[in-house]
Amino acid sequence: MPMSWIMRLAAACLLAAAAIATAPQPAASQTLQDIVSRGEIRIGYIPAPPSVIKDPVSGELGGFSIDGAREIARMMGVKPVFIETTWGNFVAGLQSGQFDLSIAGTFATVQRAMVVQFTRPIFYLGYGAVVRTNDTRFKTLEDINAPGVKIAVVQGGSAEDYARRNMPKAQVITLATGNLTAGFVEVAAGRADVSIEDAFTIDRFVTRQPSVRNLFAGKPYNFTPIAWSVRRGNAELANVINTGIEVLLSSGRWDDMTRGLDVGTRFIDAPNFVAWPRPPAGGN
Repeated sequence: MPMSWIMRLAAACLLAAAAIATAPQPAASQTLQDIVSRGEIRIGYIPAPPSVIKDPVSGELGGFSIDGAREIARMMGVKPVFIETTWGNFVAGLQSGQFDLSIAGTFATVQRAMVVQFTRPIFYLGYGAVVRTNDTRFKTLEDINAPGVKIAVVQGGSAEDYARRNMPKAQVITLATGNLTAGFVEVAAGRADVSIEDAFTIDRFVTRQPSVRNLFAGKPYNFTPIAWSVRRGNAELANVINTGIEVLLSSGRWDDMTRGLDVGTRFIDAPNFVAWPRPPAGGN
């Protein structure tokens, strides 16, 4: 092999190594340092009581996810800056860098994990189905999957994905809102036959609206982990948030933040297939 060829190859290898050593780190690795440098962490949220409560007059935020995010930001030594988003837009908000962390209580599914990076599960939650109290057509999930049945779900939510995959014969109506109870209102108004959503949100709603009921009261199905999320590949930030969540859960501080919010026993480390206590009528 000619010496000049070997020398050119060696020089090319040296140049490549130098380029790798001096190249900027990927954006996913820079995010944590960016947060520290600017002294704030941008947090996407979606109003969904009791996790995130937004006062309609003052705009003040509360709820256990807001409190938990504030506590983790305090431990990180940075200021939390909250940015409102929707179920249909929170993934784009993470990907575009609009916010660093989403505290939307999100069902951690495989499809979503392909576009965002989830934190460790905070709790597990099953689904229910809202129907009108006097509607006797439905007794099982199979009864819902029928021609002519209108299912109202929030656009971009996991309930929409579940309905489309498991109930192809029914008509799925998507609602462009962040309000998880919007589908329930459609059922109560007679514009939809069924609305699918997490059983906790349903149980809170039906205690205040006697015109509708949870078809699967006390027997939720499709238990799925609930988690926060960061941009896909942002392992450094995910590790920090996971550590914060672990501290809050294991120390009992998360339980303290949820007192009086009628969340039952959802904050657990493993699926709980026993129905949590229902909130009393008129409770928050």
